[in-house]
Amino acid sequence: MIGPAGFMAAPKQPKRPAFNTAPIRCGRTRCKWRGFEAMMAEKQEGMLTCKICPVCGCDSYMFMTPGQIKAWERSKAMGGEAS
Repeated sequence: MIGPAGFMAAPKQPKRPAFNTAPIRCGRTRCKWRGFEAMMAEKQEGMLTCKICPVCGCDSYMFMTPGQIKAWERSKAMGGEAS
């Protein structure tokens, strides 16, 4: 069926939060790093600069869910993982 956006229209992408405002976690499943985008390390790749995880060097990240944010804040309050 053809809708108002046309045949095979791409789904709308969810809005991303502004830079450095939402907590993120490393894209690698086993890495425990949590933080914000500004806390990521920088890696020079030719003329480009790439943001990477400061612990494992992974170049992808995910925004945390509300439940993950609460757990991360609890662990910081208990003196757990600082980053």
